[in-house]
Amino acid sequence: FPAPDLAAMLPPHKLRSLARAWLDEDAPGPDPSLLAVGLAPRRAQLLSKSPGVLAGSPFAQAAWEEAGCRVGWQVAEGTRLPVGQLVVAQVEGPAAGLLLAERVALNALARCSGVATAAARAVEIAGTRKTTPGFRLAEKYALAVGGAEPHRYAL
Repeated sequence: FPAPDLAAMLPPHKLRSLARAWLDEDAPGPDPSLLAVGLAPRRAQLLSKSPGVLAGSPFAQAAWEEAGCRVGWQVAEGTRLPVGQLVVAQVEGPAAGLLLAERVALNALARCSGVATAAARAVEIAGTRKTTPGFRLAEKYALAVGGAEPHRYAL
């Protein structure tokens, strides 16, 4: 399979619309905590603590942008994250905007990263299965074309 065009799957107007809908659902009315933190400029770091595949950054970015924030990604979408803490992104903007979009953005990242990590594990498992006698090279090639990493060619 050719690699999918991920950008084409996520038109900007759909990302903005979805982010607005999520933010409206998460905070349908005035939130006193947003008034308490105010509009002073703040910066936050987004940390990864568990291994997995980073996914959902376009959704998280759309949510933070809808709340008036800017995101600088330190790790690219689709990156396999190692065990241990890693700075994934820096988010800057008004304190109330950071707080408003935080839960929506983190939910999108957690959900999408969970799905991507499960998919990557399934591909890894498929790549480690035994092959049919006489078809090892063909099957390992087919695994690579399908996105799996052929585990080994011999015992």
